[in-house]
Amino acid sequence: MVQRADNRNINDLRQESLIAEFTASIGGRILVMIESYPFFYVGRIVEIESDTISIQVEICNVPEFDGTTLRTHIDNIQVYFVETPENPIPEIRV
Repeated sequence: MVQRADNRNINDLRQESLIAEFTASIGGRILVMIESYPFFYVGRIVEIESDTISIQVEICNVPEFDGTTLRTHIDNIQVYFVETPENPIPEIRV
């Protein structure tokens, strides 16, 4: 494992970076893809607690999860896209 001079490894730095980005985006929309069920969802970031992100789901590949809040450990996120005014999340049809 790669260690920096300050004894923080690359995984610690990655996690800190993700937490900072997600925290700065609270209230914004995000698309998340994870390896396990339910695989992907789009919603608004509600809160960050330690290394877990809570998202109010707008749309998911499992309709029963639409309108619920899903909590995902950031290490389980394979791909994500945080919406910006210049780059909105496109409409998704499941």
